Amino acid sequence: MKETVLIADDEEDIRDLLGLLLEDLGFEVIKAGDGNSAFSLFQQARPSIVLTDIKMPGMDGIQVLKRVKAEDPDAEVIMISGHGDLNLAIESLKYQAADFITKPIDDALLTHALRKAQEKISLKRDLRAHTENLENLVREKSAKLQRFFDEVPCYVTVQDRELNITEANRRFREDFGFTPGKACFEAYKHRLEPCTDCPILKTFETGQAHQAETVVTACNGEHYNILIWTAPLTDSEGRVTHVIEMSTNITQIRQLQDHIASLGMMLGSMSHGIKGLLTALDGGVYRMESGLARGDLEEARSGWDMLRLRIERIKKMVMDVLYYTKSRELELTEVDLQAFVRDLAAIIKPKADQAGVPFVVDFVGAEGPLEADAGALSSAMVNFLENALDACHMDRTKKDHTITFSAKRSGSRVVFEITDNGLGMDQETRNNMFTLFFSSKGSRGTGIGLFVSNHVITQHHGHISVESEYGKGTHIQVEIPAKQTLSPQSIGYPKDAERHVLGAELH
Repeated sequence: MKETVLIADDEEDIRDLLGLLLEDLGFEVIKAGDGNSAFSLFQQARPSIVLTDIKMPGMDGIQVLKRVKAEDPDAEVIMISGHGDLNLAIESLKYQAADFITKPIDDALLTHALRKAQEKISLKRDLRAHTENLENLVREKSAKLQRFFDEVPCYVTVQDRELNITEANRRFREDFGFTPGKACFEAYKHRLEPCTDCPILKTFETGQAHQAETVVTACNGEHYNILIWTAPLTDSEGRVTHVIEMSTNITQIRQLQDHIASLGMMLGSMSHGIKGLLTALDGGVYRMESGLARGDLEEARSGWDMLRLRIERIKKMVMDVLYYTKSRELELTEVDLQAFVRDLAAIIKPKADQAGVPFVVDFVGAEGPLEADAGALSSAMVNFLENALDACHMDRTKKDHTITFSAKRSGSRVVFEITDNGLGMDQETRNNMFTLFFSSKGSRGTGIGLFVSNHVITQHHGHISVESEYGKGTHIQVEIPAKQTLSPQSIGYPKDAERHVLGAELH
């Protein structure tokens, strides 16, 4: 590509002579007869080289040099001076003139000056291209690093000495939000001062990596157990200027550990209960065998009643444990609400009759379809009903007890209500009603049944409300959507059981 040279001289003969010489050297040439027209032409054509006389009417060569350099610092300006203009020519070098040539012009000197100007222009272009390539490379690398930074499956932040977060990856921004300059203890803990034994501060003090574990609160209110690693970021002199913090969410691991620990507690509790049940089974077998051996059918029947009662309790205990330990997805089907509640009543009615407790049902308004996991929901409701029956059986302060079971459709939801006038609950029992392994039944309860029941209702996106007073009775209302429009969760140990242990025996 040919370089364009602007010749500025008030003498036409010199302009023409210089033009011929530059064209022979392979340059494109444009010409101007004074300083003003030269600068205007420069703004239009943007030549890479300007060859200007110092002495010109109007705007002189020094002024042209200044304005050209202000307009385009990369343009090269060669000054032409007479012998009397030597001081002005030297002064022009202060304003970044590329060279100056005295009149009469020597072709060899002019050619040399032009070649030097070309070399400088070429170097500047190469440097600019190289710089642009480097900038593009840096941008590409930065974009890749940012993608990596954002996709790391943990929380990553960069913090300064004041514990202000200067950078955060996507996962951190999504769960905790990100405002540049916000302190980590504000984002993680919603507090106004640093945490005790802060690993970030330790890394600033020692220059070494540190590790810690803590519980933090996300924007949505969820609490997470996180394991933290820190590492120092240093400047060219080795001073720690920032610390990078990488935090892994280990909530599920801690929940699993708690789950395993609770299973150990359950096994310990159950072993004692099973021992008692087995002892009672031996007693029932002995009584039934003795009655049969003597032909005493009344004693044999009494032994059989003992066996049947203990077998039923063992069955319930096993079913509770299975529901607690086995996680599975809800199997939603559409059932007839009237048939569903009548089946529930059919399970409880014989037990209530045997205990001499009137069992009243009211299913007016319980019409239409219900979308639910029928097996899981039935087990949950049976737990509530059996607890009502136990509450009446355990109450020695009254002779006449009644259990009322009703169901109805209310808009888009189904409401079940169970009312008994049995033993009722005191404040402590109500406070612990959703606590795993809590039971007021002594050896007859596992403390798992209503844990599971409450969890099943939760998985159906339902709600349980309880009113109870010790000595007067209990009222339980279970409300669930008639159609499960939200995605069901799996039945099993709840995700948030670490904070809200969900089940308990009510009575």
